Amino acid sequence: MKTHALGDVLLTTPAIRSIYESRKYDEIYYLTGNWSAHALSDNPYLKGVITVPDDALFNYKTYKLIPYILRLRAYRFDTILMFSASRFVHLIGYLIGAKKRVGFLNASSPFLTHGVDPLVLKEQYAANAFNALLVPLNIKAVGNHLDFQTKKPVLTTELAHFLDIYKSKIVGFFCGGGQNPRDVVYAKRWHAESFIELGKRLSVDGYGILLFGSAADKDVNQLVKDSLHDGAFDLSGMYAIQEAGFLVRMCKVFISNDSAPFHISYSQKVPTIGIFGPSNSELLCPDDTVCFSIQSTATCSPCYGNELFGKCDMPFCMDYITVDVVYKKSIEILFIT
Repeated sequence: MKTHALGDVLLTTPAIRSIYESRKYDEIYYLTGNWSAHALSDNPYLKGVITVPDDALFNYKTYKLIPYILRLRAYRFDTILMFSASRFVHLIGYLIGAKKRVGFLNASSPFLTHGVDPLVLKEQYAANAFNALLVPLNIKAVGNHLDFQTKKPVLTTELAHFLDIYKSKIVGFFCGGGQNPRDVVYAKRWHAESFIELGKRLSVDGYGILLFGSAADKDVNQLVKDSLHDGAFDLSGMYAIQEAGFLVRMCKVFISNDSAPFHISYSQKVPTIGIFGPSNSELLCPDDTVCFSIQSTATCSPCYGNELFGKCDMPFCMDYITVDVVYKKSIEILFIT
């Protein structure tokens, strides 16, 4: 179980693979919210994905969970892993029922049979932290590479023309994000003006910019597109996430705010630069040759972990990340690749 955040669900996929490889369990099911289920599309290690309404998890409409809990009790699960330190999530697992119930917990609880210290969530790369739940089950982790399945899209005439012009000189931008059914953290977004200036510099170097995002990111992508004109192509809402993942693989480098596309990019072995203000890059960027992070140098950064984002009266941490720094890192990667 992992209730929210598409990127967070994606970070649990190494644990799913490890469970599958252990051969201790014949069938593996995953319970998550509707928003996040796309991270698991066509995952080869799952028997099924069971989705529940997000407002049942985060908007106090828990009565909507009752039919799902009753349905899941009929499965008679042997083991439930809850990739969460939330007692509410633990309660859901308890009501579903299983002989073994594992989750993050720093004290005893009637809802769990095995608890793992949640401090690991604040000390290790998230996928490694989620793998810690395997220890009480005597399952060996088989690495921390994220599993994300892509799908080849049908290109529009305009996009095919753009890709043909720039060929191997394409850079991906993800300028949006910062929202999911649980909370909205726009402080995780680097300024649109900064993306625009970075795009202009890369355009001078002959690179075309692909602007990734859902329909919810259209406003910020349009600002960047309007400034870069024909040097950028806006993909907002054009393709399903698996198709967008396929297009990410066409990028020489992918530059992203802290959001699901950041994780999707390095999962596809694309050189990826993550821009981090409130978030802690050490917990979200693996020790990997294709993943690079730029953390704000503001004294209060990072301030945001696995809890709800607290009120921030002065969200200025992104001001400390300059275009010069991101451009320099981009060029270093582009010259290497």
